[in-house]
Amino acid sequence: MTHEPRPLILSLDTLEAICQKQVTLDESICASRGITPDEFANDLHTKRYVAMVVEAGETINETKTFKYWSNGKCDPKKLLEEAIDWLHFYASLLMTDHPKASARRVEYERALFEQDTLFLQNEKLDRLYLCLMQSDRNAKMFAAWSIILEWFGYTETDIIGMYEHKQGINYRRIMEAY
Repeated sequence: MTHEPRPLILSLDTLEAICQKQVTLDESICASRGITPDEFANDLHTKRYVAMVVEAGETINETKTFKYWSNGKCDPKKLLEEAIDWLHFYASLLMTDHPKASARRVEYERALFEQDTLFLQNEKLDRLYLCLMQSDRNAKMFAAWSIILEWFGYTETDIIGMYEHKQGINYRRIMEAY
């Protein structure tokens, strides 16, 4: 008997499409800032990773669930916006670290495994937050991100819609020399 892994919130095809759009956005950012491909891939890799971790923190902050001292409520739109900001950096790094589609497929399969492991361990939201911020494995971060968004009721369609919205904002920022 084989175990069929639970799907991630984004299909591999959707993640691939987002990654391709992210490459185009990254190229536009680099062109507007005079950043060479080598600088982007190497010199800015750590900065992009830091940005991804910062966006993870901002995503977690918008959930409000860990704030036992507060009566603040989660704003679903703000939460999804922050989660998509994280996705931008994840996709950017995924394309740099795994430029071949076959390598991204392996990374996606690792995320499926990580998600199954997190489910088997019955991880609570607070532990998932730590996985999103502290993992040294991007596949585990993506798995935690996927579970968190599903927990809050988001779907792949929601993510695609907000990603497209944020893409528009990012291109406007490039035009405005943000």
